[in-house]
Amino acid sequence: MKWKALLAVLLGLLMVGVTAGNAMAAPAPSSNTKVVFLKDFQVKFLVDTPARQVFIFGELLIDYTTNGKEARIIIKNTTTNETTDVIHITSTKIGDSYLLTVRDSSGATYSTRTPINMITPGLKTKQLTSKPVINRESSTIMASTEPRHYWWDGVYFVKGYMIRYPHPDYEHYGIEPWDTVSIKGDKLTHLHFSNAKSEFILEVGPTALGAAIGAYVANVPGAIVGAVVGLAGGIAFRHYLLDEHGCLWVWLAWKWEYHWRWVPPGYVYEPVLKYFRMGSYTLKNDYDLPNP
Repeated sequence: MKWKALLAVLLGLLMVGVTAGNAMAAPAPSSNTKVVFLKDFQVKFLVDTPARQVFIFGELLIDYTTNGKEARIIIKNTTTNETTDVIHITSTKIGDSYLLTVRDSSGATYSTRTPINMITPGLKTKQLTSKPVINRESSTIMASTEPRHYWWDGVYFVKGYMIRYPHPDYEHYGIEPWDTVSIKGDKLTHLHFSNAKSEFILEVGPTALGAAIGAYVANVPGAIVGAVVGLAGGIAFRHYLLDEHGCLWVWLAWKWEYHWRWVPPGYVYEPVLKYFRMGSYTLKNDYDLPNP
């Protein structure tokens, strides 16, 4: 009978649709994904005044001094006592904005215009971030905005209701708020700082924070300081740094390559920052990746 043939066709289409829908909703994870739970590291202030911050960040000692016009960041390895980088920052007021120029020990420079002076004595990262907001929407709206899971850079992400910004899924990777974790994606390193470390980070000056993250993760502190000063451009938008668990997520990628900058006796081969996202704000994106 014709209706039986039609029913068979409809059932076949339905089965294909269900299979395709499931495949789109949960594609296979990247074979490159690697999760590493990092050993808990020390964070401690040794000096914390408006003009100077000296703090321990894992095996690093960060010494940050500023008078508002010039700043210097010295990065030392506490195990070897070796100075690994010295970063100089200058701030020049131009009209209603500031020109900040960052120069690291290799001679590389990074400049950007910002609406505020990022090396103002006493300025702390928490002054640039949004305050937590509890969303008390109706249950109807809640149902339509429930968390959504998807893959980005080969890593299983979540975003949506009660998620302050997109990030790797805690449950999927077995991450607790008190863990510090590194996840290797297709192109990026996804770094989760514990809530205790993240709280400490908010008390650090933003340029000193950039130096600490750059030295701790990628050995490109000057480049990351150069990117972090661009965070000031997002102040008007009140970008979030901490997620719903009070933790900071950082995404970055760097690549060793010849940098065609003359440093006698020749050109330099060094790590170059390719991507940097901190919290809900992308500061560097040479890969032209869409936001998660």
